[in-house]
Amino acid sequence: MLAAGLLVWVAIVHLVMAFGVRQGHLVWSGQYPRLLTPPFRWRSVFYAAFLLFAAWFFADFGGAIDFSPVTQSWERSTSWVLTGALGLASVYSIMRGTKWERLLFGPMLAFGAILAGWITFG
Repeated sequence: MLAAGLLVWVAIVHLVMAFGVRQGHLVWSGQYPRLLTPPFRWRSVFYAAFLLFAAWFFADFGGAIDFSPVTQSWERSTSWVLTGALGLASVYSIMRGTKWERLLFGPMLAFGAILAGWITFG
C-alpha cells in the first residue's frame, strides 16, 4: 500500500503540471521552467495515468483492495513488467532529472519499484 501511495503522489504532481500550474521546472528535466508546452502536458497526463494504473495494480496485487477482473497469471506477468518500468523511470529521474526529480521523485519511484518487486517476487 505504501508503494501505491508514493506512486499516487508523483502522479498528482504530474497531473497538476499538466493542468497548467506554472512550476514546470519540477518535471521533465526542467526543460520548461514555467509552463509546460502542450506536448509535455500530454506526456505528464499519460505518465500520471501509468503511475495511477501501477498504484491500483499493486494495491490489488498486494491485497489492499480486491477489484481485479483479470486472472492471477496475468497479474503475475504484469507485475514483472510494471516493476521493471518503475525501476527504469526511477533511474531516468535520478540520472537526467532536475533537483526535485533527483532528490524526491527518483528515490520515491525507486522505493516504489523496490516495494513492487517485493510484492512481485516475495
